[in-house]
Amino acid sequence: MGNRELTAYREADVQGASSVELVIKLYDLLMREMKQVIVAICAGEVEERVHQSNHAFAVLQELECLLDMENGGSTARELSRFYSHLRAKVMEVQFKLDPALLETQIGMLLELRQGWQQVLERSSSASTPPERVPLTAELMANPYASIEERQCCGWSA
Repeated sequence: MGNRELTAYREADVQGASSVELVIKLYDLLMREMKQVIVAICAGEVEERVHQSNHAFAVLQELECLLDMENGGSTARELSRFYSHLRAKVMEVQFKLDPALLETQIGMLLELRQGWQQVLERSSSASTPPERVPLTAELMANPYASIEERQCCGWSA
């Protein structure tokens, strides 16, 4: 499949996604970009590290744009804080060149992604899934309060 066909496929995939599916796809993309930053650090590839970090920043910006700050209440605020935290860690790794910083964040993202996956499964089992699934306290009152800073299980560059 050529570059043009792959781009068209991805655009169609995203256009047909619900809000929750889009968030999950963005989390997957963000984790992939963060892993690529780790690979670039380990390989000593400065340009690739910066390139992948910039992609991670762009994904974080998209995630923040999806937040409904008006209707999302404390959950939207906490997710915004979490995304700011992730942005700071991606920036910090540029200076410290410590892959463990991002491995920890990937682990946190994996746990948060599981929560979004549960929301998707619940909305899929409903007879008519909503057009837009709002961020609610049920999703996560505080997305990272219970997650201790730790290494991502089993992943290494």
